[in-house]
Amino acid sequence: MNSEVAVSAENVSKRFVLQKSRAGDLRELFTGLWRKREIAAGPDNAFYALRDVGFSIRRGETVGIVGHNGSGKSTLLKMLTGILKPDTGQIRTHGRIGALIEVGAGFHPDLSGRENIYLNGSIMGLSRRDLEKKFDEIVAFAGLERFIDTPVKRYSSGMYMRLGFAIATHIEPEILLIDEVLAVGDTQFQNKCIKHLQKFASEGGTVIFVSHAMEQVAGLCERCLWLDRGQLLHDGPTTDAIGKYMAVVAEREDEEFKRNHPEEWEAREAERRAMESSELAKSDADHALNEERQRNKEREIVRLSDPSACRILQARLLNQDASVVSTVPVLEPFRVEIAYRFGRALPAPVFCLEILDATNTLMFATNTYLHDMTAETFGREGVLTMCVPAMSLNEGMYSIRLHLFGDAGNGDFGSREAHEERIEEAVSFRVDAGPLGGHGSVYLPVTWKVIATPAKINRDTARLDAAPLKQ
Repeated sequence: MNSEVAVSAENVSKRFVLQKSRAGDLRELFTGLWRKREIAAGPDNAFYALRDVGFSIRRGETVGIVGHNGSGKSTLLKMLTGILKPDTGQIRTHGRIGALIEVGAGFHPDLSGRENIYLNGSIMGLSRRDLEKKFDEIVAFAGLERFIDTPVKRYSSGMYMRLGFAIATHIEPEILLIDEVLAVGDTQFQNKCIKHLQKFASEGGTVIFVSHAMEQVAGLCERCLWLDRGQLLHDGPTTDAIGKYMAVVAEREDEEFKRNHPEEWEAREAERRAMESSELAKSDADHALNEERQRNKEREIVRLSDPSACRILQARLLNQDASVVSTVPVLEPFRVEIAYRFGRALPAPVFCLEILDATNTLMFATNTYLHDMTAETFGREGVLTMCVPAMSLNEGMYSIRLHLFGDAGNGDFGSREAHEERIEEAVSFRVDAGPLGGHGSVYLPVTWKVIATPAKINRDTARLDAAPLKQ
Protein backbone atom coordinates (compact mmCIF):
# COMPACT_ATOMS: atom_id res chain seq x y z
CA MET A 1 0.00 0.00 0.00
CA ASN A 2 1.33 3.43 -0.93
CA SER A 3 2.56 5.15 2.25
CA GLU A 4 0.75 8.31 1.17
CA VAL A 5 -2.58 6.46 1.12
CA ALA A 6 -4.28 6.23 4.51
CA VAL A 7 -7.40 4.27 3.52
CA SER A 8 -8.39 2.36 0.41
CA ALA A 9 -11.31 0.17 -0.63
CA GLU A 10 -11.29 -2.02 -3.74
CA ASN A 11 -14.58 -3.42 -5.10
CA VAL A 12 -15.95 -3.84 -1.59
CA SER A 13 -19.35 -5.48 -1.12
CA LYS A 14 -21.22 -6.40 2.03
CA ARG A 15 -24.36 -8.50 1.99
CA PHE A 16 -26.71 -9.24 4.88
CA VAL A 17 -29.29 -12.01 5.07
CA LEU A 18 -32.48 -11.29 6.97
CA GLN A 19 -33.93 -13.88 9.39
CA LYS A 20 -30.84 -15.98 9.13
CA SER A 21 -30.96 -19.29 11.02
CA ARG A 22 -28.71 -20.14 13.95
CA ALA A 23 -27.43 -23.19 12.09
CA GLY A 24 -26.35 -20.94 9.24
CA ASP A 25 -24.42 -18.76 11.65
CA LEU A 26 -22.53 -21.76 13.02
CA ARG A 27 -21.66 -23.07 9.59
CA GLU A 28 -20.40 -19.62 8.62
CA LEU A 29 -18.43 -19.30 11.82
CA PHE A 30 -16.57 -22.60 11.51
CA THR A 31 -16.28 -23.19 7.79
CA GLY A 32 -16.71 -19.84 6.07
CA LEU A 33 -18.48 -21.70 3.27
CA TRP A 34 -22.11 -20.92 4.09
CA ARG A 35 -21.90 -17.29 3.07
CA LYS A 36 -20.30 -18.21 -0.26
CA ARG A 37 -23.18 -20.55 -1.06
CA GLU A 38 -25.70 -17.87 0.00
CA ILE A 39 -24.13 -15.24 -2.22
CA ALA A 40 -24.16 -17.61 -5.16
CA ALA A 41 -27.77 -18.59 -4.50
CA GLY A 42 -29.03 -15.03 -4.04
CA PRO A 43 -31.97 -15.55 -1.66
CA ASP A 44 -34.83 -13.06 -1.75
CA ASN A 45 -34.38 -12.16 1.92
CA ALA A 46 -30.84 -10.86 1.41
CA PHE A 47 -29.71 -7.35 0.55
CA TYR A 48 -26.49 -5.55 -0.23
CA ALA A 49 -25.49 -2.88 2.28
CA LEU A 50 -22.57 -2.05 -0.04
CA ARG A 51 -21.91 -3.13 -3.62
CA ASP A 52 -18.61 -2.76 -5.50
CA VAL A 53 -17.48 0.34 -3.61
CA GLY A 54 -13.98 1.61 -4.30
CA PHE A 55 -12.00 4.70 -3.31
CA SER A 56 -8.63 5.83 -2.01
CA ILE A 57 -8.02 8.49 0.65
CA ARG A 58 -4.61 10.07 1.07
CA ARG A 59 -2.99 11.18 4.30
CA GLY A 60 -4.15 14.61 5.43
CA GLU A 61 -7.44 14.49 3.54
CA THR A 62 -10.76 15.30 5.19
CA VAL A 63 -13.47 13.34 3.42
CA GLY A 64 -17.20 13.48 4.09
CA ILE A 65 -19.70 10.70 3.46
CA VAL A 66 -23.34 11.59 2.82
CA GLY A 67 -26.42 9.59 1.97
CA HIS A 68 -29.85 8.51 3.16
CA ASN A 69 -30.31 6.31 6.21
CA GLY A 70 -29.58 2.78 5.06
CA SER A 71 -27.31 3.86 2.23
CA GLY A 72 -24.31 1.98 3.70
CA LYS A 73 -22.41 4.75 5.48
CA SER A 74 -22.20 3.11 8.90
CA THR A 75 -21.52 -0.31 7.38
CA LEU A 76 -18.57 1.17 5.51
CA LEU A 77 -17.13 2.75 8.65
CA LYS A 78 -17.53 -0.50 10.58
CA MET A 79 -15.56 -2.27 7.88
CA LEU A 80 -12.85 0.40 8.02
CA THR A 81 -12.50 -0.24 11.76
CA GLY A 82 -12.50 -4.02 11.32
CA ILE A 83 -15.80 -4.59 13.15
CA LEU A 84 -17.23 -6.05 9.93
CA LYS A 85 -15.43 -7.87 7.13
CA PRO A 86 -16.31 -7.37 3.46
CA ASP A 87 -17.81 -10.32 1.60
CA THR A 88 -15.90 -9.37 -1.53
CA GLY A 89 -13.16 -6.88 -2.22
CA GLN A 90 -10.49 -5.56 0.08
CA ILE A 91 -10.05 -2.72 2.57
CA ARG A 92 -6.64 -1.43 3.61
CA THR A 93 -5.80 1.12 6.30
CA HIS A 94 -2.41 2.54 7.16
CA GLY A 95 -2.12 4.05 10.65
CA ARG A 96 -3.75 3.98 14.06
CA ILE A 97 -7.52 4.49 13.86
CA GLY A 98 -9.59 6.49 16.31
CA ALA A 99 -13.28 5.82 15.78
CA LEU A 100 -16.49 7.26 17.13
CA ILE A 101 -19.18 5.50 15.15
CA GLU A 102 -21.94 4.97 17.71
CA VAL A 103 -22.83 6.80 20.92
CA GLY A 104 -21.87 4.58 23.87
CA ALA A 105 -20.00 2.02 21.75
CA GLY A 106 -17.11 0.47 23.66
CA PHE A 107 -18.35 1.66 27.07
CA HIS A 108 -19.26 -0.63 29.94
CA PRO A 109 -22.37 0.91 31.54
CA ASP A 110 -21.52 -0.19 35.08
CA LEU A 111 -18.01 1.26 35.00
CA SER A 112 -17.24 4.90 35.75
CA GLY A 113 -16.04 7.40 33.18
CA ARG A 114 -12.52 7.02 34.59
CA GLU A 115 -12.58 3.24 34.23
CA ASN A 116 -14.02 3.45 30.73
CA ILE A 117 -11.19 5.73 29.61
CA TYR A 118 -8.70 3.00 30.54
CA LEU A 119 -10.94 0.30 29.03
CA ASN A 120 -11.33 2.12 25.71
CA GLY A 121 -7.68 3.08 25.59
CA SER A 122 -6.54 -0.49 26.14
CA ILE A 123 -8.88 -1.69 23.37
CA MET A 124 -7.28 0.87 21.07
CA GLY A 125 -3.80 -0.38 21.95
CA LEU A 126 -2.54 2.14 24.50
CA SER A 127 -0.68 1.13 27.62
CA ARG A 128 -1.88 2.20 31.05
CA ARG A 129 1.16 4.46 31.35
CA ASP A 130 0.28 6.24 28.10
CA LEU A 131 -3.32 6.64 29.25
CA GLU A 132 -2.25 8.11 32.57
CA LYS A 133 -0.31 10.79 30.69
CA LYS A 134 -3.36 11.67 28.60
CA PHE A 135 -6.03 11.19 31.25
CA ASP A 136 -6.32 14.81 32.44
CA GLU A 137 -6.34 16.11 28.87
CA ILE A 138 -9.15 13.71 27.89
CA VAL A 139 -11.28 14.63 30.89
CA ALA A 140 -10.71 18.38 30.41
CA PHE A 141 -11.66 18.22 26.73
CA ALA A 142 -14.83 16.30 27.57
CA GLY A 143 -15.66 18.75 30.37
CA LEU A 144 -16.70 15.90 32.68
CA GLU A 145 -14.46 16.54 35.69
CA ARG A 146 -17.38 16.43 38.12
CA PHE A 147 -18.79 13.20 36.71
CA ILE A 148 -15.68 11.22 35.84
CA ASP A 149 -16.18 8.77 38.73
CA THR A 150 -19.91 8.32 38.02
CA PRO A 151 -21.05 5.11 36.27
CA VAL A 152 -21.59 5.96 32.61
CA LYS A 153 -25.03 4.34 32.63
CA ARG A 154 -26.11 7.57 34.33
CA TYR A 155 -24.63 9.71 31.55
CA SER A 156 -26.81 11.46 29.01
CA SER A 157 -26.22 10.78 25.31
CA GLY A 158 -24.39 14.10 25.11
CA MET A 159 -22.04 13.12 27.94
CA TYR A 160 -21.38 9.77 26.23
CA MET A 161 -20.51 11.62 23.05
CA ARG A 162 -18.20 14.06 24.85
CA LEU A 163 -16.23 11.28 26.48
CA GLY A 164 -16.14 9.10 23.38
CA PHE A 165 -14.93 11.94 21.17
CA ALA A 166 -12.29 12.97 23.71
CA ILE A 167 -10.93 9.42 23.93
CA ALA A 168 -10.97 8.81 20.16
CA THR A 169 -9.15 12.04 19.38
CA HIS A 170 -6.55 11.93 22.17
CA ILE A 171 -5.05 8.47 21.59
CA GLU A 172 -2.74 9.93 18.91
CA PRO A 173 -4.66 8.46 15.95
CA GLU A 174 -3.57 8.91 12.37
CA ILE A 175 -7.07 8.27 11.02
CA LEU A 176 -10.29 9.52 12.62
CA LEU A 177 -13.69 8.02 11.76
CA ILE A 178 -16.66 10.07 12.95
CA ASP A 179 -20.20 8.82 12.32
CA GLU A 180 -23.06 11.27 13.00
CA VAL A 181 -22.41 11.32 16.74
CA LEU A 182 -21.89 15.10 16.84
CA ALA A 183 -25.64 15.46 16.29
CA VAL A 184 -26.30 14.67 19.96
CA GLY A 185 -23.98 17.34 21.37
CA ASP A 186 -24.75 20.94 22.20
CA THR A 187 -23.75 23.62 19.69
CA GLN A 188 -20.80 24.85 21.73
CA PHE A 189 -19.26 21.39 22.02
CA GLN A 190 -19.99 20.64 18.35
CA ASN A 191 -18.01 23.73 17.37
CA LYS A 192 -15.21 22.65 19.70
CA CYS A 193 -15.12 19.23 18.00
CA ILE A 194 -15.12 20.74 14.51
CA LYS A 195 -12.17 22.99 15.41
CA HIS A 196 -10.31 19.98 16.82
CA LEU A 197 -10.92 18.01 13.62
CA GLN A 198 -9.71 20.93 11.51
CA LYS A 199 -6.54 21.18 13.60
CA PHE A 200 -6.02 17.42 13.38
CA ALA A 201 -6.32 17.51 9.58
CA SER A 202 -4.02 20.53 9.26
CA GLU A 203 -1.34 18.53 11.09
CA GLY A 204 -1.55 15.68 8.58
CA GLY A 205 -4.27 13.52 10.09
CA THR A 206 -6.93 11.85 7.96
CA VAL A 207 -10.61 12.45 8.79
CA ILE A 208 -13.59 10.49 7.47
CA PHE A 209 -16.73 12.30 8.57
CA VAL A 210 -20.28 10.96 8.23
CA SER A 211 -23.13 13.37 8.90
CA HIS A 212 -26.60 14.44 7.83
CA ALA A 213 -25.67 18.05 8.69
CA MET A 214 -24.69 19.36 5.27
CA GLU A 215 -23.32 22.62 6.69
CA GLN A 216 -20.87 20.64 8.84
CA VAL A 217 -19.80 18.46 5.92
CA ALA A 218 -19.36 21.47 3.64
CA GLY A 219 -17.46 23.45 6.27
CA LEU A 220 -15.10 20.62 7.20
CA CYS A 221 -14.58 18.43 4.12
CA GLU A 222 -12.89 19.27 0.84
CA ARG A 223 -13.97 15.98 -0.73
CA CYS A 224 -17.15 13.95 -0.34
CA LEU A 225 -18.44 10.45 -1.10
CA TRP A 226 -22.15 10.05 -1.82
CA LEU A 227 -23.53 6.60 -1.07
CA ASP A 228 -27.00 5.63 -2.22
CA ARG A 229 -28.53 2.19 -1.65
CA GLY A 230 -25.12 0.65 -1.17
CA GLN A 231 -23.50 2.15 -4.26
CA LEU A 232 -20.96 4.94 -4.56
CA LEU A 233 -22.61 7.47 -6.87
CA HIS A 234 -20.15 10.34 -6.47
CA ASP A 235 -16.58 10.84 -5.30
CA GLY A 236 -15.35 14.38 -5.74
CA PRO A 237 -15.67 17.98 -4.56
CA THR A 238 -18.00 18.44 -1.61
CA THR A 239 -20.10 21.07 -3.36
CA ASP A 240 -20.93 18.68 -6.21
CA ALA A 241 -21.75 15.80 -3.88
CA ILE A 242 -24.04 17.86 -1.66
CA GLY A 243 -25.80 19.42 -4.63
CA LYS A 244 -26.53 16.06 -6.25
CA TYR A 245 -27.52 14.43 -2.97
CA MET A 246 -29.91 17.22 -1.96
CA ALA A 247 -31.55 17.14 -5.39
CA VAL A 248 -32.29 13.43 -4.95
CA VAL A 249 -33.54 14.02 -1.39
CA ALA A 250 -36.04 16.61 -2.65
CA GLU A 251 -37.16 14.38 -5.51
CA ARG A 252 -37.76 11.39 -3.22
CA GLU A 253 -39.59 13.49 -0.65
CA ASP A 254 -41.92 14.67 -3.41
CA GLU A 255 -42.46 11.09 -4.57
CA GLU A 256 -43.24 9.92 -1.05
CA PHE A 257 -45.66 12.78 -0.47
CA LYS A 258 -47.39 12.08 -3.77
CA ARG A 259 -47.71 8.39 -2.91
CA ASN A 260 -49.00 8.90 0.65
CA HIS A 261 -51.15 12.01 0.08
CA PRO A 262 -52.38 11.94 -3.54
CA GLU A 263 -55.24 14.40 -3.01
CA GLU A 264 -53.05 16.96 -1.25
CA TRP A 265 -50.39 16.48 -3.92
CA GLU A 266 -52.87 17.19 -6.71
CA ALA A 267 -54.16 20.27 -4.89
CA ARG A 268 -50.62 21.52 -4.43
CA GLU A 269 -49.78 20.89 -8.06
CA ALA A 270 -52.92 22.72 -9.17
CA GLU A 271 -51.94 25.67 -7.01
CA ARG A 272 -48.43 25.60 -8.42
CA ARG A 273 -49.70 25.57 -11.99
CA ALA A 274 -52.04 28.44 -11.22
CA MET A 275 -49.20 30.44 -9.72
CA GLU A 276 -46.97 29.74 -12.72
CA SER A 277 -49.65 31.04 -15.07
CA SER A 278 -50.39 34.15 -13.04
CA GLU A 279 -48.96 37.53 -13.94
CA LEU A 280 -47.43 37.83 -10.48
CA ALA A 281 -45.34 34.68 -10.92
CA LYS A 282 -44.29 35.86 -14.37
CA SER A 283 -43.25 39.34 -13.32
CA ASP A 284 -39.68 40.33 -13.97
CA ALA A 285 -39.17 41.27 -10.34
CA ASP A 286 -40.17 37.84 -9.07
CA HIS A 287 -38.02 36.07 -11.62
CA ALA A 288 -35.06 38.25 -10.72
CA LEU A 289 -35.59 37.57 -7.03
CA ASN A 290 -35.80 33.80 -7.55
CA GLU A 291 -32.68 33.82 -9.68
CA GLU A 292 -30.83 35.84 -7.06
CA ARG A 293 -31.89 33.42 -4.33
CA GLN A 294 -30.66 30.49 -6.42
CA ARG A 295 -27.35 32.22 -7.01
CA ASN A 296 -27.08 32.87 -3.29
CA LYS A 297 -27.66 29.17 -2.58
CA GLU A 298 -25.00 28.16 -5.09
CA ARG A 299 -22.56 30.70 -3.67
CA GLU A 300 -23.35 29.46 -0.17
CA ILE A 301 -22.44 25.85 -1.02
CA VAL A 302 -19.19 26.96 -2.64
CA ARG A 303 -18.40 29.33 0.23
CA LEU A 304 -19.02 26.70 2.92
CA SER A 305 -16.41 24.40 1.38
CA ASP A 306 -13.82 27.18 0.98
CA PRO A 307 -11.33 27.16 3.89
CA SER A 308 -10.50 30.81 3.16
CA ALA A 309 -14.14 31.89 3.38
CA CYS A 310 -15.11 34.64 5.79
CA ARG A 311 -18.40 33.67 7.32
CA ILE A 312 -21.17 34.82 9.58
CA LEU A 313 -21.75 31.61 11.52
CA GLN A 314 -24.80 32.51 13.58
CA ALA A 315 -27.00 35.42 14.59
CA ARG A 316 -29.43 35.55 17.47
CA LEU A 317 -31.58 37.98 19.42
CA LEU A 318 -31.28 38.18 23.22
CA ASN A 319 -33.25 40.01 25.88
CA GLN A 320 -31.88 41.83 28.92
CA ASP A 321 -31.61 38.49 30.78
CA ALA A 322 -29.31 37.12 28.05
CA SER A 323 -31.99 34.63 26.95
CA VAL A 324 -32.48 33.94 23.23
CA VAL A 325 -35.88 35.31 22.21
CA SER A 326 -38.06 35.80 19.15
CA THR A 327 -40.26 38.50 20.72
CA VAL A 328 -39.23 41.87 22.16
CA PRO A 329 -41.68 44.16 23.96
CA VAL A 330 -41.72 47.81 22.98
CA LEU A 331 -39.19 49.91 24.96
CA GLU A 332 -37.42 46.82 26.33
CA PRO A 333 -33.62 46.57 25.87
CA PHE A 334 -32.25 43.86 23.59
CA ARG A 335 -29.10 42.88 21.77
CA VAL A 336 -28.07 41.06 18.62
CA GLU A 337 -25.15 38.63 18.73
CA ILE A 338 -23.28 37.73 15.54
CA ALA A 339 -20.75 34.88 15.58
CA TYR A 340 -18.17 35.03 12.78
CA ARG A 341 -14.99 33.41 11.50
CA PHE A 342 -12.53 34.81 8.96
CA GLY A 343 -10.70 32.13 6.98
CA ARG A 344 -8.21 34.76 5.84
CA ALA A 345 -7.16 38.22 6.93
CA LEU A 346 -9.53 40.98 5.79
CA PRO A 347 -8.09 44.47 5.16
CA ALA A 348 -11.01 46.43 6.59
CA PRO A 349 -13.93 44.23 7.66
CA VAL A 350 -17.29 45.92 8.18
CA PHE A 351 -20.50 44.35 9.48
CA CYS A 352 -23.78 45.95 8.45
CA LEU A 353 -27.11 45.29 10.14
CA GLU A 354 -30.49 46.21 8.66
CA ILE A 355 -33.93 45.82 10.21
CA LEU A 356 -36.83 45.36 7.77
CA ASP A 357 -40.56 45.18 8.38
CA ALA A 358 -42.99 42.57 7.05
CA THR A 359 -43.18 44.34 3.67
CA ASN A 360 -39.37 44.30 3.37
CA THR A 361 -39.19 48.06 3.94
CA LEU A 362 -35.96 49.19 5.55
CA MET A 363 -36.64 50.54 9.04
CA PHE A 364 -33.12 50.95 10.38
CA ALA A 365 -29.53 50.36 9.35
CA THR A 366 -26.17 50.66 11.04
CA ASN A 367 -22.64 49.33 10.62
CA THR A 368 -19.40 48.89 12.51
CA TYR A 369 -17.59 51.42 10.29
CA LEU A 370 -19.61 54.18 11.96
CA HIS A 371 -18.30 53.01 15.32
CA ASP A 372 -14.61 52.96 14.36
CA MET A 373 -14.18 49.19 14.65
CA THR A 374 -11.03 47.97 12.85
CA ALA A 375 -9.61 44.64 11.70
CA GLU A 376 -7.61 44.45 14.92
CA THR A 377 -10.84 44.76 16.88
CA PHE A 378 -12.38 41.71 15.21
CA GLY A 379 -9.44 39.30 15.04
CA ARG A 380 -10.04 36.13 13.03
CA GLU A 381 -13.14 34.93 14.92
CA GLY A 382 -15.44 36.06 17.67
CA VAL A 383 -18.91 37.19 18.63
CA LEU A 384 -19.99 40.72 17.74
CA THR A 385 -22.71 42.27 19.89
CA MET A 386 -24.98 45.20 19.05
CA CYS A 387 -26.78 46.52 22.14
CA VAL A 388 -29.96 48.60 21.96
CA PRO A 389 -31.19 50.27 25.17
CA ALA A 390 -34.86 50.30 24.11
CA MET A 391 -36.95 48.79 21.31
CA SER A 392 -38.36 51.77 19.41
CA LEU A 393 -40.13 49.94 16.60
CA ASN A 394 -43.89 49.63 16.77
CA GLU A 395 -45.84 46.40 17.05
CA GLY A 396 -45.29 43.99 14.14
CA MET A 397 -43.06 41.38 12.51
CA TYR A 398 -39.48 42.24 11.55
CA SER A 399 -36.35 40.59 10.22
CA ILE A 400 -32.65 41.35 10.39
CA ARG A 401 -30.47 41.32 7.28
CA LEU A 402 -26.71 41.06 7.75
CA HIS A 403 -23.82 41.99 5.49
CA LEU A 404 -20.10 41.37 5.83
CA PHE A 405 -17.70 43.45 3.74
CA GLY A 406 -14.04 42.52 3.55
CA ASP A 407 -12.53 45.82 2.46
CA ALA A 408 -14.83 48.76 3.03
CA GLY A 409 -12.44 50.95 4.93
CA ASN A 410 -13.36 53.98 2.84
CA GLY A 411 -17.02 53.58 3.69
CA ASP A 412 -17.92 52.33 0.19
CA PHE A 413 -20.30 49.42 0.80
CA GLY A 414 -21.52 49.20 -2.78
CA SER A 415 -18.54 47.26 -4.10
CA ARG A 416 -19.49 43.69 -5.05
CA GLU A 417 -15.85 42.64 -4.70
CA ALA A 418 -15.82 43.75 -1.07
CA HIS A 419 -19.05 41.91 -0.27
CA GLU A 420 -18.11 38.71 1.58
CA GLU A 421 -21.56 37.67 2.75
CA ARG A 422 -25.20 38.71 2.83
CA ILE A 423 -27.78 36.84 4.91
CA GLU A 424 -31.45 37.56 4.40
CA GLU A 425 -33.66 37.02 7.45
CA ALA A 426 -30.71 36.15 9.67
CA VAL A 427 -33.11 36.72 12.57
CA SER A 428 -36.90 37.07 12.50
CA PHE A 429 -38.71 38.54 15.48
CA ARG A 430 -41.91 40.16 16.69
CA VAL A 431 -42.33 43.40 18.59
CA ASP A 432 -45.16 43.35 21.10
CA ALA A 433 -47.48 46.36 21.44
CA GLY A 434 -46.49 49.23 23.69
CA PRO A 435 -48.44 50.06 26.84
CA LEU A 436 -50.37 52.87 25.12
CA GLY A 437 -50.60 51.49 21.60
CA GLY A 438 -50.00 53.84 18.70
CA HIS A 439 -49.70 53.83 14.93
CA GLY A 440 -46.88 54.15 12.45
CA SER A 441 -43.48 52.53 12.18
CA VAL A 442 -41.84 53.68 15.39
CA TYR A 443 -42.92 53.85 18.98
CA LEU A 444 -42.03 57.07 20.78
CA PRO A 445 -42.64 57.12 24.55
CA VAL A 446 -44.51 60.43 24.50
CA THR A 447 -46.36 62.20 27.30
CA TRP A 448 -49.07 64.85 27.07
CA LYS A 449 -49.38 67.78 29.47
CA VAL A 450 -51.28 71.05 29.65
CA ILE A 451 -48.77 73.80 30.49
CA ALA A 452 -51.00 76.92 30.25
CA THR A 453 -54.62 78.02 30.79
CA PRO A 454 -56.59 79.72 27.98
CA ALA A 455 -56.30 83.11 29.79
CA LYS A 456 -52.53 82.91 29.92
CA ILE A 457 -52.36 81.88 26.25
CA ASN A 458 -54.43 84.96 25.28
CA ARG A 459 -52.16 87.32 27.26
CA ASP A 460 -49.03 85.81 25.72
CA THR A 461 -50.50 86.08 22.21
CA ALA A 462 -51.43 89.74 22.71
CA ARG A 463 -47.94 90.53 23.94
CA LEU A 464 -46.40 88.90 20.85
CA ASP A 465 -48.74 90.83 18.52
CA ALA A 466 -47.70 94.12 20.07
CA ALA A 467 -43.98 93.45 19.78
CA PRO A 468 -42.36 95.04 16.69
CA LEU A 469 -40.72 92.68 14.23
CA LYS A 470 -36.95 92.87 14.01
CA GLN A 471 -35.66 93.99 10.65
